[in-house]
Amino acid sequence: MNLNSPKNKSFDVKDIMAILVRQKWLIIIPVIICSIVAYGGSYYLQPKYSASLIIWIDKPVSVSRELMSIIGSEGYRRESGEDRRRRLQALQNEITSQTYIYQLIRDLNLDNNPDITRQAAKMRETNPEFSVEELKYNLLLDQLRDQIAVAYVGANQIRLGAESTDPILARDIVSQLAEIMEAEKTKYEMEKILDNQNFADLQLQKTEHFYQQEIDSLTRAQARLSEFRLPEIISSEANRREIRLDIDRTQGEIKDSRSRQENLRTELAELDLDRSRLKFTDSLVRLRTDIDGEMVNLADLMERYPWTAENVININIRLNDYMKTLNSEIADLVDKQFSSYPSEQRQLLIDFFVIQEGVDILGSKQNQLQLSYNRMLERINQLPRLEAELAELERRVEAARRYRDAFKSEETTVEILSEQAKERTKYKVIEPARVPLAPFWPDRRRIGILGFVLGLVLGGVTMLLREILDSSFKRVDDVEEALGLPVIAVIPKIEKLKIR
Repeated sequence: MNLNSPKNKSFDVKDIMAILVRQKWLIIIPVIICSIVAYGGSYYLQPKYSASLIIWIDKPVSVSRELMSIIGSEGYRRESGEDRRRRLQALQNEITSQTYIYQLIRDLNLDNNPDITRQAAKMRETNPEFSVEELKYNLLLDQLRDQIAVAYVGANQIRLGAESTDPILARDIVSQLAEIMEAEKTKYEMEKILDNQNFADLQLQKTEHFYQQEIDSLTRAQARLSEFRLPEIISSEANRREIRLDIDRTQGEIKDSRSRQENLRTELAELDLDRSRLKFTDSLVRLRTDIDGEMVNLADLMERYPWTAENVININIRLNDYMKTLNSEIADLVDKQFSSYPSEQRQLLIDFFVIQEGVDILGSKQNQLQLSYNRMLERINQLPRLEAELAELERRVEAARRYRDAFKSEETTVEILSEQAKERTKYKVIEPARVPLAPFWPDRRRIGILGFVLGLVLGGVTMLLREILDSSFKRVDDVEEALGLPVIAVIPKIEKLKIR
């Protein structure tokens, strides 16, 4: 008879309790280990902080009593749940749009994070068509969109929240976003509609004036855009690359020249000539003045001609010629002013004074080029904002024109005013953001409970598998059933034998 053949075993409550008592460590040990590992491991998780503020949304209706008497209660419609959800989603999309996020990044200098710069530099290896700055903004855009959330907390109130590993940064993000949102909303808010009996005439007068103001603003914006816009060939990446290469090359020359200058100063000090000074003549001063003037002209040409244009090349050629003349003048002056010195010492002085003037000229050149290059970049960077402003002004001019024309017709006054009232929205922060004192993640209590539950499950499964796979006899009935013979006697288990 096979004593290890599988049997259909039945368990009662006493058997289950006996199993639990007998194999209690299979549950206790996993529970203790999992709880300790889960709770202790939570201290290695990076904490996250959450900050939020509450914004009150007001929708005033600035209409005259005459119009209120016309539209009555039908002018108001209860907002449905779906409309409310859509409005919240629209607000979420607006707050996390590129316009808001890019302005937030600039205001808080979030693009100065070294980790973001390293990530962007690494991404550029597989995306060489994008600059590091573009990749940094894309990375920050995705990260901030995941960190920002908007939710309703009342009929006319929303909660704007942000998460971050830095509690102060979490507070600054929501506070700055609220300011950006308020500025953007109030920027395009319409003027209040005055309540007076001459409503139509007054509104027509106001809209005519507003229309003229918008046209003036549009004209000024077009003038600013024309002033700032550079020709495509100058603002192109290729042209800017050439300029940067020239600036970097000049900086490299300065570094090399300064190194050579220090070496020459050391040699002069050994000969006790390091205190020697060259007396400038009028011709040398004029030559330096001409060189400085050419460098100013070179920097001015940066915003008017491509860097490979003939005008720029000609100035560089003249600068090289001036430098050769300058070197020759310095050599002549050294020969005259230090004629009593040996030729080797005079040559050493010539080399030192030539490099000294060269370093000064190269430094001036680099400063002039860098300043002009920064001005060019500023103009290029302001173009998108000016173009967006121009597009918005064109839209506002068109809207102002439509309103002006509409107010000329008395029949359309009520409709136009109603549309204006719908669009007027005010935002006000009623609960400012505070610096969170404790992180919301990791939740150690919750993690500890999860570890306890996991240990309980693992211990229970282990105990169950061990009990199922154990083919040893547990009861007298099992022995009788396996052997087919009655059990005559049972020797009890002796836990400890007492010796007297």
